[in-house]
Amino acid sequence: MTITRLCATALIASASLLIASCGSNSENSSESSTEQSAVDLATPPQDARWESVSGIDSPVESAAGPEATSPVPHGYAHTPQGAVQAAINGQVWLATADDQTWPQVASMMTAPGPGRDQWAQGRSLISVSGSVSQEDAAKFKGFKISDYSEEKAQVLLAADYPGVGLTVYPVQLVWQNDDWKLVLPSQDTAPDLHQLESLDGFVDYSG
Repeated sequence: MTITRLCATALIASASLLIASCGSNSENSSESSTEQSAVDLATPPQDARWESVSGIDSPVESAAGPEATSPVPHGYAHTPQGAVQAAINGQVWLATADDQTWPQVASMMTAPGPGRDQWAQGRSLISVSGSVSQEDAAKFKGFKISDYSEEKAQVLLAADYPGVGLTVYPVQLVWQNDDWKLVLPSQDTAPDLHQLESLDGFVDYSG
């Protein structure tokens, strides 16, 4: 399997709508709305520095983290901007981590659960090395935080895929062990990418 194919598969598989869109009652929704109104959901991470990670332009540094990059990026601010940074970097590393690094990606960048178990099982069966070519790499364009509290967040990431166009997919995160962790969906709950007509309603954030 090529790294390009893995990139598309991992990005789609790591998106999840479940926590934010299912199983909530009116009381929880009201509490979530109150919490969202108290934080800034429309400002991008400040002082961001973008560079290529295995061929994909990524925000490798910002005021919202990560604080460390070894063995994998970790240490994000407990803010919406920290969640955005964790969402993008998590997607990139899930897609491109080589055979030596992917166990650390699983243990340090994702939350325990059946989705992580399935991803790790599938990842152990293939070998990945090298970089994504510029012709095949997705380009991050912006984000929208559709759900946020101190315990969890959902970040909708807009990206431009060569040959596909502008798309959006949701990334679910939880605050765990003093860091934002990606919640990977199980295979039967992973949503598809959805095409966007424009970036209206999204916060511009790109390298």
